[in-house]
Amino acid sequence: MYDVEHLVGEPLLLEPLRRAVFDDATPRFLRSAKIKLTARCNLRCVMCKYGRGLSLPEIGTDRCLRVLDELAVLGCRKVHFSGGEVMVRPDLEAIVAHAAHLEMKVTLTSNLTLLSRARARTLLRSKLSSVSTSLDGATAKVHDRIRGISGSFKRTIQGMHHFAEAKARRGRRTRLRVNFVMMRANYETYPDVIRLAAKCGATEVHPMPVDVKQVGRFALSKRMIRHYNEAIAPAVRDARVSCGFSTENSFVYPFGRTSLAVLESSFQRYAGGYYKEHLCYAPYLHLFIAWDGLVYLCCMTNGRIEPLGDLKRQSLREVFEGDSFQNIRRQMKHERLDACHRCDMFLAENQQIERALGASPVISGAESSAADSGP
Repeated sequence: MYDVEHLVGEPLLLEPLRRAVFDDATPRFLRSAKIKLTARCNLRCVMCKYGRGLSLPEIGTDRCLRVLDELAVLGCRKVHFSGGEVMVRPDLEAIVAHAAHLEMKVTLTSNLTLLSRARARTLLRSKLSSVSTSLDGATAKVHDRIRGISGSFKRTIQGMHHFAEAKARRGRRTRLRVNFVMMRANYETYPDVIRLAAKCGATEVHPMPVDVKQVGRFALSKRMIRHYNEAIAPAVRDARVSCGFSTENSFVYPFGRTSLAVLESSFQRYAGGYYKEHLCYAPYLHLFIAWDGLVYLCCMTNGRIEPLGDLKRQSLREVFEGDSFQNIRRQMKHERLDACHRCDMFLAENQQIERALGASPVISGAESSAADSGP
């Protein structure tokens, strides 16, 4: 979700949201969207399915530009592009430029291994707001083992330098965010990753606890989380302070600190139990578009629920205001999805919105125990 501070402080925006949430009115303002441009990837990350023979038809350039036009008409203020690896698409620059022309805030995620100096300059001409990349270790040995391709660490670092050079050349304020996917193989290296990211020009490092089906293979156990909180987190805080990064609890203690949060995180329920009693407002303000034009609530529900629409046959407005979207909004007031409990992305925004609304629209506080309807 985007610009929640403006949303909660502006009655012309907050009141339509209140009616949509409490009275089942059709949402009037779509604030943000995430578009997964491709399932192709040049890496073979151990925790990720992309790049492993997936060759589904992607949204073509013309259709993608039309989707951006539709987003703008619906009031979308921010769009995030991801993959797969977005830079395998030769039309990425044109897509980014069109979104910027529509005066959207534009962000993207890339492993940066395919970012040349020339491409970095072209992308930054489009006034990108931020670029996110991943460092899964402070050494090639750790990073390349997780990313599945020898030399990927060196190429990502090189891409970060190309980005920093282009940013300095054009005098841009574009942020470079480093995502650190935390798993058994690397969680103890977090302080070193912070220091390396700072040297490479990163403006923030975001810890991202791994989300995979194989809980026992990649996700941290309760014992490991306790070890992290007791032995690693203090060094993380020190490293973040020395590099000028945020020391908010979510950055230092991404698994939580209470006994309940630690237990929940050991089962990859990174929301810490929040959605047992509270609603997620993303379905009223945000949507996710997959590479094949299928539409979901958010990236966490991609493949975990039935798609809510198909842009090959429907307009974006028909999907966002349609029965499938409205039905799942109503359903989630009674029972949140399993994917909700695994997600920590919108926690702060949801808490802020609920405070502004002054009440929770949750009808039943029971935790969802049913599996999502998708595959």
